Amino acid sequence: MNFKYIKCINDNTLINNFYELSVDNSSIPLNSKVIPTAQCHIIFLDTKTPIEIEFKNNTYKNNGLVVLGQSYKSYNLKAKASYYNFGINLHPTGLYKLLKTDVSQLTDKHIKLSDIDTGLFSILNPLFEEKNESNILAKKIEKRLLNIELFENKNTRLVDEAIRLIYNNEGIINVEALLKLLPISQKHLETQFKKMVGLTPLKFIKLYKFVNLMKKYESKQASITQLIDYYDYYDLSHFTKDFKLFMDQKPKEYFKSDNEFINNYLKA
Repeated sequence: MNFKYIKCINDNTLINNFYELSVDNSSIPLNSKVIPTAQCHIIFLDTKTPIEIEFKNNTYKNNGLVVLGQSYKSYNLKAKASYYNFGINLHPTGLYKLLKTDVSQLTDKHIKLSDIDTGLFSILNPLFEEKNESNILAKKIEKRLLNIELFENKNTRLVDEAIRLIYNNEGIINVEALLKLLPISQKHLETQFKKMVGLTPLKFIKLYKFVNLMKKYESKQASITQLIDYYDYYDLSHFTKDFKLFMDQKPKEYFKSDNEFINNYLKA
């Protein structure tokens, strides 16, 4: 299994970055949890056998270009054959700006892009058919998407500013603090945030903080005890509660198991 991130050329509030994942026969059959990332994604799956995603009693069989909405819990991924995956990790408001629709309707769902927006599909699909090397592909996608007329207004700018504050504080911030820094009411922030991001501000903050903690742990920047303290968890039981919420298992169970898929994502 080979995984790498690809950075954007330009700072923007549409695309966070890209990734390339190749899963060879040594990792097949693959049966893994996938951690929620606090991002929406558009991914391309090059596979003869569709990838199976199991989430909340639903099973999605994915190949080609697929839209992944926000998720608040981990889900199970099953692959029966080797495959190639190229992903566009979108800024939290990126999918809303592209699709011009309430993206909370896509939360916890994996849907073919051609079923959601044929125009966007016709823009992206030819780029993948060119079979370019991943860095070149990323540059072409970034250039093409940043030239699209995006849906942006006063509300998107306010939500983007809220997200910037959450990012800058690594998720160690609460909704009350955001409201003190933004010219917006709590109800309006919650309504717009959920419509544009797919999660409420509170859920997004909790998830973003958790993902950052897990990244630092997997990259061995600090011990789990140090990270629990740094990220303002009250104690181990508070962290365990959030861990079970996002990963649907206890930390001890997770850390004892082989999590090659998740580890690749978190360490990159």
